[in-house]
Amino acid sequence: MKKTDYQYALQPDWQSEVILENTQSKHQHCVTINLADGGGFSELNIEDFTWLLAFSYQSTHKKKQGSIAIVESDDSVVSVFNTQYFESGEEGVRYLNLSGVLNNNAKSVATLVFKHCHMPNYGKLLAFKKPDFSDGPILILAPHADDAELAAYGFYHDFAESTWITTINAGQNVQKLEKQYIPSLDDSMHAAVARKAAIRAWNSMTTPLLAGVPLEQLSSLGYFGLTKNALYDTAKEAQTDPVLAELTPQVSRQWNRIFLPNDLSNKSSGEALVMDLTSLLEQIKPTTVLVTEPEIDPHPEHIMSAHALALAIRESTHTPERVLMYVNHLRHTKTFPYGPEHAKTALPPWFDETSVFGTFSCYSHQLDIATQKEKVVSFDTMHDLRSKPRVGKMLKKWWNKKVLKNGYQYYGDHVYFQTHIKSNEVFTLVDGGVFSEALIGKASP
Repeated sequence: MKKTDYQYALQPDWQSEVILENTQSKHQHCVTINLADGGGFSELNIEDFTWLLAFSYQSTHKKKQGSIAIVESDDSVVSVFNTQYFESGEEGVRYLNLSGVLNNNAKSVATLVFKHCHMPNYGKLLAFKKPDFSDGPILILAPHADDAELAAYGFYHDFAESTWITTINAGQNVQKLEKQYIPSLDDSMHAAVARKAAIRAWNSMTTPLLAGVPLEQLSSLGYFGLTKNALYDTAKEAQTDPVLAELTPQVSRQWNRIFLPNDLSNKSSGEALVMDLTSLLEQIKPTTVLVTEPEIDPHPEHIMSAHALALAIRESTHTPERVLMYVNHLRHTKTFPYGPEHAKTALPPWFDETSVFGTFSCYSHQLDIATQKEKVVSFDTMHDLRSKPRVGKMLKKWWNKKVLKNGYQYYGDHVYFQTHIKSNEVFTLVDGGVFSEALIGKASP
């Protein structure tokens, strides 16, 4: 059994130790959380908070993921929509997302049904006050086409009219001609690279329309070759694509309705990116900005995007009230969020109780089933998520779904169709000024 404790620099607005009581039920391995006297719990408006239960998890199976279902009573049907999954063959502190399950009408108890994992005896209930996202515009920064959809389609669907989405990178890299979106379409790498950049820009500018985000509030910047180092040490140096030397950001900007400084100079440099993001902040004046979590998400262009935002906040006359951070990539695992489509999820695996940001809050956004299915469609519009089916993979899916009945729907061949179609989208949350100062301070010598 591998022991790993999830650790985060969380700062809840309310917390209390709770006892997990074994109860008699037709369900096996069932416990009840008694919340009635939990340190002022009864005085809280449940729906104003994101709820996490920190507990000691222990798997009982080497291969099957442990699961914990939240039910309203002992006689309730266990539903995938209220079930969260955890690693097989591991033990340690984990966090169960109770958001959207607890409510003001029945807030004295919550019943948990365990499968392939042991029942803990106690836990710690954490509550995080939800922000008021109606207090101003929302700006989502996506390092690449599809990042906004993976992390926050449900979120921006519910705030579509006030949401602006900007895709930073062109995403133009083509491994080889045989790996084009449409095989044999282009017969040179030059043409293939230019076409891929245009297609990904088209994806980023059209998919949010499904959720009702106005076209005027979408933009694609078309940067390439930028790293965190290019922002801090070589900011003025223009990047050149190794295959298509004449490539410029303009290939991605042809549908933009908003004017940005680099529309004229049209070069891919750290300085130009920061100027564009600064202009976006000053034109939109967002109270909320979404960006990738630079401490957890290891993708170099995702890290770079977060630092570019930090630098832009420093340069701008407008500082957002809050920055929400999301994670689309993880080190050493491609299967998180765990479990089948439509299951619950919480914060990603992380093992450090300290953060460059000091402490942060947590926000869980609920997606109803209709929005989750719209999110599936949004993935299908992204060329980068259209994996080619392979015979071995198709047979494995058929065996798991039809014979083992594992509960997966397999909406698409790319793993994101399974991992990122969940009933929650979860973010960490910090003050906008703190985000900028802390990240720049960490990067400065």
